[in-house]
Amino acid sequence: MGIAAALVGLAVTVAATPASAAPNPTSLDAAKKLTVARIDGRLAVLKVDQSEVHNATRLTDSHRSTLDGILSHDIQGLTDLKTKVQNETTLEAVKADAQSMVNDYRVYLLVGPQVRITIAADVENAAEGTLEKAYSALSTAIDNAQKAGKDVTAAKAKLADMRTQLDSAKSNLSGVADGILAVKPGPDADAIHAAVNSARTKVKTVRGNLHDAAADAKAIRDLLKAS
Repeated sequence: MGIAAALVGLAVTVAATPASAAPNPTSLDAAKKLTVARIDGRLAVLKVDQSEVHNATRLTDSHRSTLDGILSHDIQGLTDLKTKVQNETTLEAVKADAQSMVNDYRVYLLVGPQVRITIAADVENAAEGTLEKAYSALSTAIDNAQKAGKDVTAAKAKLADMRTQLDSAKSNLSGVADGILAVKPGPDADAIHAAVNSARTKVKTVRGNLHDAAADAKAIRDLLKAS
């Protein structure tokens, strides 16, 4: 393969990442500098991800451990790959390293979403638990109000909707964090994107469920006070 063809191949490989607008390198040295810079960008992002995990107070111990493992593995792997790139002697070797940088780590497409989706899922799981306690307390309050002869028809309707919202939240939360954490990097970007979108959609749905459940809880309290 000629130099021009090799450079085209390198450009195609790196175009699948956020740095796709980077200019084509015109020599081995330029190709190495470009790939090293892109690795450095990924390492910087992973450091930010580590900080997010460290500061996420609602993460379960299991999920924190898994995320720490993913991030440490990728930081070490990309650091080693950076050294490898710097020692390469051919454009073909740099091209292969650039492909490895993308396919073997998927920092932007997968790891970042794994961090954010898992944190969000654990936050929502904690909120769901809090609302479950509120549901039990409100159910008891409605029963007591009914026994006291008060009209609790509207409050019961809100309680039923709250139950529906909490059940939906629980269903969508089930396994979503573990599922996204189990996704591995690789060349099939479409499959990874689909898995991330599915998990993200579930988390968004749960957020809506919990918002509605909280609104129901507030409405029930107001109705009981009014009665």
